[in-house]
Amino acid sequence: MNTCLVMGAGATLANAMHFHKQRFRDQRPPLDTTFFETVDARKIALSQWIRSYFEQYLGLDPIQTTLREYRMEEVFKDVSYDFRETPGDKVALNAYIDLVDLYLRVLRETTNWLCEPQRKYAPMGKLLDVAAKQADDLTIVTFNHDLVIENEIERRPRLRERWCLDQGYGSVSNDFELIYPHDKSIRQLRIHDAGKCDHSRPIRILKLHGSLNWTVRLNGTRPTAHFLRTGGGNRNILLSTRQAIESRMSFVRQTGSGRHRWTLWPVVVPPVYAKQSMRGEVLQKAWDDARAAIEGADRILFFGYSLPELDVEAEKVFERGLLRNQSLRWVDVVNPAASTAGRIAQVSPSLPVRWYPSLEKFLSEDSFEQT
Repeated sequence: MNTCLVMGAGATLANAMHFHKQRFRDQRPPLDTTFFETVDARKIALSQWIRSYFEQYLGLDPIQTTLREYRMEEVFKDVSYDFRETPGDKVALNAYIDLVDLYLRVLRETTNWLCEPQRKYAPMGKLLDVAAKQADDLTIVTFNHDLVIENEIERRPRLRERWCLDQGYGSVSNDFELIYPHDKSIRQLRIHDAGKCDHSRPIRILKLHGSLNWTVRLNGTRPTAHFLRTGGGNRNILLSTRQAIESRMSFVRQTGSGRHRWTLWPVVVPPVYAKQSMRGEVLQKAWDDARAAIEGADRILFFGYSLPELDVEAEKVFERGLLRNQSLRWVDVVNPAASTAGRIAQVSPSLPVRWYPSLEKFLSEDSFEQT
């Protein structure tokens, strides 16, 4: 059986809620609607460029109580628009850079703790384990940038024998160059050369908007406007073996002319409207793999992903893929909000959509055993 799991930010949040249902709100991975609440809870000060942008472009006092009222994508919409429309404006450019950097920082700080080895028996791992038992081919399509899925696989022997870091991202894997931490005590994800994985029944992670451990070298300490508009172009992608990305990384290499150090920038498509314009050849391969996985799946389940109406390209990938799929009898949706099932039904009108308000409900009633 070929199974496709589609995971969004709600899946990572479900893992966090499993460990801390009420406490430590500052450690919860943010959703679109809670991003600036998380920034406030973590007491992260906004950069002067972001503050200047809000004052000059929007006429707003950039205090946290004001920002808490805004959705993350609304703010990114404004800043990315002005950055693109006023290419010579330093305020718009630097505010956009700092906003992306803030987004990456919050993701790192609210998900790294979920990558610790002792974080066992969380919902995402349960779903992966159950799906893998029934599937000869398991594909995870995700819009998440964090490394929670990779670590859920790493801590389960049955899963990691079917997945490894450098061959586990589908066709994109052919474009990576591995980089290792200089400190050997840092925990690392298993690579293929360790000789302990078998890909005859593969597990693939297709990260359509990039990942915190996919990086490219910058020529300076900050990305240029051209770099940001093109998503880095076709630069060589360096794949970090770290199990968790603690901070912005640098890359050191000994060459014939001496020792060189570069600042690294994650290959991540931030939550802007014009996402497709930032997708280079490498990410295009992930999208092509995702289309093939959706069209060829025997079972598809959406977990913690609401298919935002602004993500038109994602909507069309699912709409076309589900229409062309000749094997599916239904689509499963696991999400506390029933409206999410309605949204999925809009793009798959010819298929029944089965809604489960919790993963426990799905696992007790189905567990992929029905075909």
